[in-house]
Amino acid sequence: MAAMWSPIIGLLLLLLPLGPSSAIKFPLEGNVYPVGHFYATLNIGEPAKPYFLDVDTGSNLTWLECHHPVHGCKGCHPRPPHPYYTPADGNLKVVCGSPLCVAVRRDVPGIPECSRNDPHRCHYEIQYVTGKSEGDLATDIISVNGRDKKRIAFGCGYKQEEPADSPPSPVDGILGLGMGKAGFAAQLKGHKMIKENVIGHCLSSKGKGVLYVGDFNPPTRGVTWAPMRESLFYYSPGLAEVFIDKQPIRGNPTFEAVFDSGSTYTHVPAQIYNEIVSKVRGTLSESSLEEVKGRALPLCWKGKKPFGSVNDVKNQFKALSLKITHARGTNNLDIPPQNYLFVKEDGETCLAILDASLDPVLKELNFILIGAVTMQDLFVIYDNEKKQLGWVRAQCDRVQELESVIDSRL
Repeated sequence: MAAMWSPIIGLLLLLLPLGPSSAIKFPLEGNVYPVGHFYATLNIGEPAKPYFLDVDTGSNLTWLECHHPVHGCKGCHPRPPHPYYTPADGNLKVVCGSPLCVAVRRDVPGIPECSRNDPHRCHYEIQYVTGKSEGDLATDIISVNGRDKKRIAFGCGYKQEEPADSPPSPVDGILGLGMGKAGFAAQLKGHKMIKENVIGHCLSSKGKGVLYVGDFNPPTRGVTWAPMRESLFYYSPGLAEVFIDKQPIRGNPTFEAVFDSGSTYTHVPAQIYNEIVSKVRGTLSESSLEEVKGRALPLCWKGKKPFGSVNDVKNQFKALSLKITHARGTNNLDIPPQNYLFVKEDGETCLAILDASLDPVLKELNFILIGAVTMQDLFVIYDNEKKQLGWVRAQCDRVQELESVIDSRL
């Protein structure tokens, strides 16, 4: 009996300090594959209606696919999880020069100047790795924990652009958790339940997870902390070098590392990607794995029989790591094989690291973009009050089943 409880007790000791003074908990659904998103349910409007929103620390603006009273909903998914958000005329009266609109324009680079012909709306355009969203800022009521209410600003996305071969979307929009003033957590600050802009998420490799927004006490032991790079629009702990099996990439190139939970996969600049592929192939030279080309991802392998999960194949691959340099020194982010591989429904395993130079947006940014696949089974903390980022290895699939034991006020 003691042996059975020991791993649970170990997790409980890690999570007990999480008891928040005033935080909101959002259970997360989804996974890296095949869903491609981790998403929260947000209840919006009066009466409240549910919407699935992709948890995205790489975006400062929350938005929904929206049936606009003038523009309709162009390019929106034909079969969304829920009916399109339909705002009343009063919800769209956000003047372009208002503080809300000014915050959005500051947080989302590249938004066009205010239109003289239509100054009574706040227009936005956002370019993503996989598409583009365009719309007007709206305000409406969200229901927090089923009882408390708060009016927030978010995008009424009436025009979407995505690749023609995009699958049906499991989400209705984006939950923007970025560090800007227009971010979801920043807007909740000041609500009677929320005093601080702190975010924490745990994404499970087995699917699902949890998101905390507000004042919570992070784990007291084992957390790696790094200061945020405040010069960027994104959550960055600093410059990073890539190591494979404890050996550095040739030439020791360094690039800005960015945490982006809204990106399913991890993206790296071309020279790092090519080196990673070369090194991985080298370590598999005596393996029985056969390299195959995937449809969506360029590099996959199959074994003598289909793999049931990454656990069946991870021992044939070497660990990666990022050495992150910042103002306080250096930190390491370990990336075991299960944080850069996944197994498809046909039993093949694929490299979940992509060449950023193939995307027009990421090519210009030149980031190491740490996606959800690499953040699985990490508790990641974005402390916008102390301007620091933290991460610690955790059993994210155990969080929800232990909440009845944890002494908290969630």
